[in-house]
Amino acid sequence: MTNMDVVYPILMGAGVISMILALFIKRKSPIDSDSATQTVRTTDKAELEKSMQKISRQLKQENERLSADVQDTRADLLQEVQQLRRRVEQLENQAKERLPIEETTEVKVTSLPKESVTEVDMLALRERYRRAFELAKEGLTYDEIAKRLGAGRGEIELIFSLAAKNERGQADA
Repeated sequence: MTNMDVVYPILMGAGVISMILALFIKRKSPIDSDSATQTVRTTDKAELEKSMQKISRQLKQENERLSADVQDTRADLLQEVQQLRRRVEQLENQAKERLPIEETTEVKVTSLPKESVTEVDMLALRERYRRAFELAKEGLTYDEIAKRLGAGRGEIELIFSLAAKNERGQADA
């Protein structure tokens, strides 16, 4: 036999003996454990109530502090709103004072000469007319053409009536 073969039975015996002792000790002091448990429970209740009261006081203090902060912030915001309103009124008054001056000044466009502006307008009109005729060839009504081109029905009718007169004039020549 080796040393390990002897150690296992000794450890097992010690474990069994300690379990038996634990059972006897528990059976012997059930009255003591109940009174100890009641004392612990009473102590726990008292500590719990104190903790709850402490937390309650802290919450009340925190609530009061937050309420004061909210009131301060609200007062600050109201002051800022009043300042902004005064500033808007000042700017509106300044704008009213400047308005007559701006009305008398002329706005000059120097980016394009007059001929090129009319050329650009004519090109845009020609494209619009071309598109109107294409849509008419597709069989759309005047209302549908007007919606697609973003124009009024009267404008579309005018385009087609002028085109019809122009075609008659060319046919006569």
